[in-house]
Parts: sequence; structure tokens; C-alpha cells
Amino acid sequence: MREPKRLGVVGPLDTDPHPVFRTYSAGNFGEVAPERLSPFSWSLVGPPMEAATRRMTTKMWGERAWMSGEFFTFLGYFKCRPYHNYSAYGQIAASVPGIDADDVGQAYFEGVPAPEPYEALVENPLIKAKGVVTIAREVSLAIVRIRNLEECLFELEARACEAGFDVRLLASEALSLLKSCWYEHILSTTALVPLTSYQERILKRVCDEPEDIVALLTRPDELVWKRLHRLTTTGDLNSADFLNHPFYEVAYRHPLWAKYSHRLQVESDGTELSESFLAPADAIAGMYKGVRYRVIAGVTKTVAETMACREHSKSMVMRVLHVFRILGPALAAAQSIPDELWPFLTVEELVNAPRGNLREIVEDRVTLCEEALTVVLPENIEILPDGEIIEPMAAAVRVQPRGVSGGSASGIAVRPEEDVPDEEFIIVCEAADADVVPLLRFASGVVSRRGSAMSHLAILCREYGIPCVVGADIDSIPSGAVIAINGGTGKVKNHE
Repeated sequence: MREPKRLGVVGPLDTDPHPVFRTYSAGNFGEVAPERLSPFSWSLVGPPMEAATRRMTTKMWGERAWMSGEFFTFLGYFKCRPYHNYSAYGQIAASVPGIDADDVGQAYFEGVPAPEPYEALVENPLIKAKGVVTIAREVSLAIVRIRNLEECLFELEARACEAGFDVRLLASEALSLLKSCWYEHILSTTALVPLTSYQERILKRVCDEPEDIVALLTRPDELVWKRLHRLTTTGDLNSADFLNHPFYEVAYRHPLWAKYSHRLQVESDGTELSESFLAPADAIAGMYKGVRYRVIAGVTKTVAETMACREHSKSMVMRVLHVFRILGPALAAAQSIPDELWPFLTVEELVNAPRGNLREIVEDRVTLCEEALTVVLPENIEILPDGEIIEPMAAAVRVQPRGVSGGSASGIAVRPEEDVPDEEFIIVCEAADADVVPLLRFASGVVSRRGSAMSHLAILCREYGIPCVVGADIDSIPSGAVIAINGGTGKVKNHE
């Protein structure tokens, strides 16, 4: 057994580690977020997501000491790298009936073994059950709330395109909207873990061969991504234009962050591929009747609607972040901050104009960021009480290939930055970056190094009806090779 790798102490730029939950994972962030985020982008991602998660857990169980205080409970930002607090999310899972921390790991953290929850902090059975009822009621109302939020978002995008807008007022409204969108995303993302687990158990009880229809049942109804991909981008703040940009890095043009946020814009001819497979409800209706059909259809509808809420709210978060690509430089100009320096400030600093010299804050932070970006951080870390960072043993676990979208396919292995061939091809990629998404409707399948059962890429592939394997060793797959994949078993085979 190898010795843990020590990486020094957390710097003053970073969020403080939680005093109890100290194991962090970049796994879920790693699929769609750049490896490093600017302070400005982190202020749009970290604090709102933290607040949304606290709001959700408070609704479930009420105020709890372990998620209060000035420190972050559910997130971390160490050496400019965003992390989820894996321990804290495992604690949530342990406080839901019939769910454990590894269910979260399989759904969102690439199968890395989860830290052991603290039994003393796990809720009693009565509180557990009450929390599930509360969240179920909250999720049932999410669709209406999300539609109302999108109407506000359309108005926000239109106003940001107009000349002479009040930049501080618009930024304040955008922040408020962003926080609401983050809440809907965290709520639906968290709810999907128990929902999909319960769905699997129900299927095993009421279906003769559940594995035969699971591929259909996990393919949701049309999500927001197809609708966005069909839109023609006509301006900087068009609702779909964010698809051509890094998802979470707003200051992606800044030299210091460009190497972490570079994405190749992919053009397509807009051709729609025909789809020939059945909708889940139609498939079930042909196989089961009576009570069994109603049970299967009911649980499937619940999972599909929650999945749709998760993806819709995610797209709205990124649309608001896209608005801040205009507001960031405008806020800096209003504060007489040079355009090249605003990424080193937080949005609150620029909007609220705090006391003190912002230029001095910027100058100190530039040095901190430059130093932080020289540190290579592992996927999973543990923060010791003295602030020292170590790489825990869980980081050494080799994540095995896993099928996350059913079906089989074969074709030429193509990287996203390469020319798309006329024949069948399979995308071989690091993660679900902005350069991958526009290609999905033309591809026969996807093989990715990053991803989990409920990750962004997995859900997209199910929506498009193509097989997907995550956790693969993509370095062993040369471009141009003919490969075959199985999105059920996770097998990837190179043909000679």
C-alpha cells in the first residue's frame, strides 16, 4: 500500500475545509467544469450552489449544526480547483431511507468508494421518512417553478443585449435568478439518487426480466438539450449560444484561464437524424398490463420528469453564467478596473463595491492565483486539521469502464477536435465538454474517461438513444481505429 501524497497547505485564496467532512472529489465537477476556475467564476458557481444545497437539506431535516457556519459544507475551492465535499454528500445519502453513500458515488462520483458517514449524524428513521416526503413534494412542484424562472431568464438575456443597461441592477437580478436556478438543479440532482435506486428495486419486483427493458426505462422523454441544439445562434446571448463555450468558466478568454477553459467550437449542418426506437411508455404498454403497467409507468414518469428538471435547470444556470460574460467586463468598467483584471475579483465585490481598494485586492489575488495554478491536484483529496492536503487511498482506486446508456455500436474512433467522417463514428473524449455535445446527434456512440450513471453525458446519450461507456482508458484507443462498444456491459473492443 503506497503512502498518501502530501501537497502542502490550503492557501488564503481558498474556501475553508469543513471541520468534520474533509474528503473532497473533483469527480462530478470534472465532467463539465474546467479543471481550474477563476475567482469570478467560482463566485457564480460555489457560493450559490452551497446555499442551494443548504436550503434543500434544511427543508429535509431542519437546521443542523454540521451544515451551519461560515465554512463551506458541500463544496470546496482549493488551489483554484472546484471540488464537491464527497463526505457531506455521503452524509446526505446515509440520511435517506434505503440509500447509502456508495449510491451517490455510483451516480455522480465515477464509482470511487465513498467515505464512511458519521453514524452519530445520521437522522433517525422517522426524520428520514419525513425528509423524503418533503423533498418528494418539493420536486413535484419544480416543473412549474422552472418554467417561471425561464420566463425571467428570457427577459434577462434580452435586457443584457440592449445598450445602456444599468449594469449593477442587472447583475443583482442575474445573481438572484442564478441562485434560484441552482436550487432547482441541486434539488433534482439529489432526488435522482433515491428515485433511480427505488426504481430499480421496484422493477425487480414487478418485471420478469427487468434488465431487458432498463435501457428503455432510463431513456427520458426529450430534454432541453435537443431543443437548444436546434436553435440557430444569432447573437452573443442567444439561449443556445452557451453550448459553444466552457460551461462554468466565464473568463475563458483571459490568458491565465484560457488553457483550462479552451473549447473548440463545433459547427454542424443542422441535419437531424431520424430515431426509430419506442418511447418508454409505448414499450412498457406492449409488455405489461394492468397493475404492473401502472406501477412501472408511474415510477418511470417520476424519474423522467425529475431528470428533465435537472437538465433544464442546469441549462438555465449556464445561460445565466453566459449573461455574466457580458456583465463581468461591464462591472469592471464601472469600477475602473482594467478588463484583464476582473476575473480575479468575485461578483459580489464588483456588484457591491466594498470598502477598500479593489485594485489592491486584485494585485494580491493575481499572485495567489498564479501560485495556485502551479500545484497539480489529484482527483480526490483529504484536508487534515492543520490544513495540509493529502491524496487519500480512494484516489488510487482504478475506476473500471461502466455502461451508462444501453445499446451496442461500432464505428471509427474520433476525437471531438477532429474532422467528422462520412461513415459511422464513435466519439472518444475526456468528458462532456462543449465541443462534444453538438456531435451527439450524429454519432453512433460515446466512450469517455469521465462520467457516471447520472452524469451529464450519460443522460444526454440516453436522450439521443446512443450507447455510452464511461471510465474508459481512452489513451489506448487511437483515432481512426474501428471500435465496438456495449453501453450495457461497458465493454470497449478495438478491431484490428
